[in-house]
Amino acid sequence: MKSSFIIFICSCMAWFFTASPVQARQTVSEFLLTAFEDRNLSQYDAQISFLRPSNYRFPVVDEVEVRMGNDELTYEDLQYALRLKPGNPWKIRRNNAFFNATKKEIDLRKKLEYKENLQRRYEVVLDYFQQKNTAALIEERLSIASKQTSIMEENFESELFDAEDYAESKINQVEDIEDLDEVLVKLNETKVEIQLILEHRPPDWEMFNLITISSIEKVVNEIVNATFDDAELELIAQQIEVARQEVRVEKADFDIGYIQLEYFPFRDIDDSEYGVSVGLTLPLFRDNKPQIAERKLDEIELKNEFTLEQYQDSVNKIKSYEHLKNLIAHHQLIVDKTEELNLDAMSQNLANSEDYNPIIILELEESILQLEEVLLKSKYRVLTQFIDFLFTFDALIQKPLTNYISEDLDLIE
Repeated sequence: MKSSFIIFICSCMAWFFTASPVQARQTVSEFLLTAFEDRNLSQYDAQISFLRPSNYRFPVVDEVEVRMGNDELTYEDLQYALRLKPGNPWKIRRNNAFFNATKKEIDLRKKLEYKENLQRRYEVVLDYFQQKNTAALIEERLSIASKQTSIMEENFESELFDAEDYAESKINQVEDIEDLDEVLVKLNETKVEIQLILEHRPPDWEMFNLITISSIEKVVNEIVNATFDDAELELIAQQIEVARQEVRVEKADFDIGYIQLEYFPFRDIDDSEYGVSVGLTLPLFRDNKPQIAERKLDEIELKNEFTLEQYQDSVNKIKSYEHLKNLIAHHQLIVDKTEELNLDAMSQNLANSEDYNPIIILELEESILQLEEVLLKSKYRVLTQFIDFLFTFDALIQKPLTNYISEDLDLIE
């Protein structure tokens, strides 16, 4: 009995710690912030950490050589020498510049990865809310269809019953169940993706207010008039600098000569036992010309890529902006057309008329729901294009980081 009680207490404690992680839930902004902690960024951190000067810096002395000579083949003519080959100072300096440029390139690659991670998380959030809202509308449709069939079944022998309408209502329920099933499957898939990113912590997004279309227009106008550095262009420009520095390193890849300290232990007492020799190398002929040419070709290719990217970036910005404006205008058109129909007022008038027919009222409610679904799809088309616009204009990663799908434009901290 005692052991059973202990097992019961342990089970309750386990349930409490696993089933009530309210404090561990995360907001939308905190979810977006995980873009900067993604595992795909660890490779860049490892590379940057490795690029310490001790791992790439050339030594001050390239080579130390101990020599022994004897011109006359006699013991008295024995001589010793210590030859030092100093490192090429131009090569050392250029190599340091090359790796500093490489380190900056890795930083920019990481920045671009940040940007793509953040875009993906925005898309996941929008998918979650769209699927959730769509599921709610389909459930309302099911409820209306269920009310219609119930009224017909209760008035089987009255004028309210119509066999064709009854069958159609049942068919609509089947179709709605099929639609709901597809949406719920997608919603559950999205939830799994969110929880995996949050390390199995459930999101707490019930009180989150999505940005309105009117607020999107204001943000878009501000961003269009702002100037942000383009992450892709920054990366290519830095790759050009890396290629240029690599060319300079190759051009400085030659020996500059040597310094030799000499010792003659059996030289006549009147002559010095020590001597110094110096050699200077003139790089008239290079054996690394193919390497220099190859690096130069890389630089030329990157410069062409940069020019093309500049043009494509301009085109993408125009396309993204114009497409977003068109979607906003289209959404507003649908809103205006919906308001002109004024179906809510019509439904209220029919409900208060002498010829009150509950079936017709429900059919009107069903039409209103269909319009809501159209508006919902239109709204999320705008939101999806809004994220593409922010990505194209490099607004997503500008400091301070902003939650652009929040109505209050909360800061991501």
